[in-house]
Amino acid sequence: MTTHEPGGRSSDPAIPAHHTTTSPAPLRLSGAAQLLAVLPQLLGYRLERSIVVVVTGLDPVTSMAEMTFTGRVDLPETEHLDEALQRLRFAVQQAADAWPGVTLLAVYGIDLPQDESGEVQAQATEGLLSAAQRLAEETGTHVHELMLVRDGSRELCRVIDSGDHVEAPLRRWEAAPQPQDVPVAADLVLRGRSALPSRSALAASVRRRDEAAARASAVALAVLDLAPERIDLGHTLSALGEWVACGEEPSARDRAAIALMLHDREVRDAVLARWLPELDWVDVARTPEDLVAVVADLRAWPATAYREGLDRLLVLVSRVPYPLGGPLLTIAAMVAWTRGDGTLANEACDLALEIDPDSRLAGLLRQALDVGLRPPRGRTAGRAARRSGGRPAA
Repeated sequence: MTTHEPGGRSSDPAIPAHHTTTSPAPLRLSGAAQLLAVLPQLLGYRLERSIVVVVTGLDPVTSMAEMTFTGRVDLPETEHLDEALQRLRFAVQQAADAWPGVTLLAVYGIDLPQDESGEVQAQATEGLLSAAQRLAEETGTHVHELMLVRDGSRELCRVIDSGDHVEAPLRRWEAAPQPQDVPVAADLVLRGRSALPSRSALAASVRRRDEAAARASAVALAVLDLAPERIDLGHTLSALGEWVACGEEPSARDRAAIALMLHDREVRDAVLARWLPELDWVDVARTPEDLVAVVADLRAWPATAYREGLDRLLVLVSRVPYPLGGPLLTIAAMVAWTRGDGTLANEACDLALEIDPDSRLAGLLRQALDVGLRPPRGRTAGRAARRSGGRPAA
């Protein structure tokens, strides 16, 4: 699972004023402990038995660090800690290559195994320390922080603090900052970033079903099948955009038409090109001009209410017949991946492939997620291009 600091782009200047979006201002945290407090909001769920690695790029001039990658893996048995962190190696390397300054790692071991004697805890700590140092050496990064976390993230123990090793006799458990103590947490709530109780709760939010609404959509679809030529693509896409951006409920007929139209690959790709302009590998050059013109009127993805838009898209999935949800889920997964919401992208992609195992786009995204491939992201993508002399990886 990967996640990145949220961001967005303004819409094309040619888009009417009521379609424009505004990129949210960067949020500032003070230290790794504050970052620990808001990790559940960034990842979307409360953490249990996890290892979290955060990569930041340090600007040597301002001494400010910018988050470039956050990855989580399940906490394994002590003897498999190194193997677990190696799963993030590709993504950490990619994040490090994108930053021209010093790249730092913050590693959090959450709910490490422990016993009354402390021996198991000590073995797990040393194993995590060794695994983090190996990951840093192999990716050209530096372990700046390594923390152990316990008691529902209420306590932390510093093993590496601001780049300095804390010797075992000096390590101690201390109260960890809670979200209510960190101003950024409130800002994240205002941006729609909240933490569900668990990862399974997040998965359930993707797989929810509104069967009554889905049946109504199925009836409307049967009527549309009798005269498919009566579907107005412009109206259909407008209904999709108004729902995602503004919460204006589409009718059962509109829901059926949206699900049906997005099974057309050209329509789906054109919608992706409109909503995710940073994915310039989406080829609109071959898209019919009339379709380009229609999609240009589709509302841009809401940058300042990203989570609200994504939740509405998933609600729409729940309200159409299950076999028709694949393209909508693939779009949701692409939006989540591009916005750095890796957990949700994984869940939506998995469900899309359950519905349609032959979906090429969902299959490609699954491969990207499996290796931790980073999407292009504003200034960071630009840095990668400047360093390599070429185009950043998509």
